[in-house]
Amino acid sequence: MRDLDFISGRFFNYDVPKEKRYLLKYFKNDLQMAFLKYLMVFGDYRNFTDHTGYYCNPSLLFRMEQRLRRIVAVYDEAKRALTEEGMATVHLIESGKFRLTWKTKS
Repeated sequence: MRDLDFISGRFFNYDVPKEKRYLLKYFKNDLQMAFLKYLMVFGDYRNFTDHTGYYCNPSLLFRMEQRLRRIVAVYDEAKRALTEEGMATVHLIESGKFRLTWKTKS
């Protein structure tokens, strides 16, 4: 299936699903948009540089993936928590004003 997605170039014209459109506010430039679409189609970024023609450092790809996974995790967790604080977090994320923090749990 991945071969067909690659051959068809599906990731170039991929539309981000409606329920994930809030991510567009966190991935703005061409490289970031291409990464977001590529990751949503293929699930990993292993061949991102070869398939898209965008050159970037592997550590940048890793950081972008971590950023994406963190935003989605916080969003999903806030959606599940039916509290006022959770809904405020959902609103912040959807508006693009959420600031990522990398606090570790002790």
